[in-house]
Amino acid sequence: MRTFLLAALSVISPLAACGPGPSEAPPKTVVPEVQSLQTQLNCLPPTDWAWAPPATVNVGLIASQVTSVVGLSDSIGGVGVKLELVNNQYPTQYVNVVEDRSAAGAGWQTSYIIQDWPNGVGKIVFNQAAGNSLGGQWGYTNLYAFSGSTINALDWNPLVADHIHAEPGTPYTPFSPCFGTGYVFDDGQSNITGTLVNTAAGSVVRWNNAYSFRARMNQSWPLWRGEQALYLKKDVAAMGDLRIYLSKEGTIHGPIRPVNRFSILGADCNQEKGSHCNMEKVDYAVLVWTIFGVDVGIAIRVDEDISLNMEEETYCTNPNDLTCGNINFHAWTTLPSANIPAGSVRAVSRDYYIGTLPQLAALGYTIQ
Repeated sequence: MRTFLLAALSVISPLAACGPGPSEAPPKTVVPEVQSLQTQLNCLPPTDWAWAPPATVNVGLIASQVTSVVGLSDSIGGVGVKLELVNNQYPTQYVNVVEDRSAAGAGWQTSYIIQDWPNGVGKIVFNQAAGNSLGGQWGYTNLYAFSGSTINALDWNPLVADHIHAEPGTPYTPFSPCFGTGYVFDDGQSNITGTLVNTAAGSVVRWNNAYSFRARMNQSWPLWRGEQALYLKKDVAAMGDLRIYLSKEGTIHGPIRPVNRFSILGADCNQEKGSHCNMEKVDYAVLVWTIFGVDVGIAIRVDEDISLNMEEETYCTNPNDLTCGNINFHAWTTLPSANIPAGSVRAVSRDYYIGTLPQLAALGYTIQ
């Protein structure tokens, strides 16, 4: 039996469905030692919509030419609010490339979209135990075990829907557990693991971001899409001459400079209040900043679809003010006919390699 989502959304609604479950291929499951449910909720007023939560959980790694530091917010769903790049020739100059304002819907985080069955409510969007669609940020707290280069969440958090994605001709429906609204089907937790990887050109930093999902009930959906997104500071992108390269079927697309409006050959793009492009079957992406004279890249294996967006007016209304907008990069995982048993644990997991361009090329991430 399939259970359809209801149109009445006045309370947090754990609705049933039936079915085996999705995981990214190959699946990477992370199960910390402590398995309790942490339901402490932080609700910020609308005046703090663009507040940047501090990085309260921090780890770092020093490679041969580049250092990187990751910082999470323990009060807003474990969202990443810091991803610093350091040219080791300037060891005190830390450059945070991640947009930490309104991190409940930005930062570095994992989200997912459920496509409901026909005659249901449509596409339901879940952020990483956080959200901001009703004008105020909210997020769940968590405890973390962290040392050196590893962060493990010790508890699970409820994953409450942030909104229903508006289809043409349908209303946009925002949710917030601060007002008792939203669907809950899973609990989630964040886990970050860093390692050094040797190449012929020196060592690089590898961050593995694995966000785990624990099903509260049997579920069955016609489509489940998970994604990890990096929201990037637009002013830092301008100062570092951010260039993005996409590899698809042996062809390199780029350099794309997303500080300004752009398009990508072969992608589905529009130019509404910025640039918004979706591209299918991308092999990998390399994001490059010039950090005090050295080109430092983040290489991301995709093997599926990406979205690359430049927003001109996110935090204010002047499209010429770099602090008003952001740049966001999304790598997608699509799982059609997703059947998920109650109690099962699955994860969206992705590796991020950070180093100089010759080092990333030695790993196979070339941009020419």
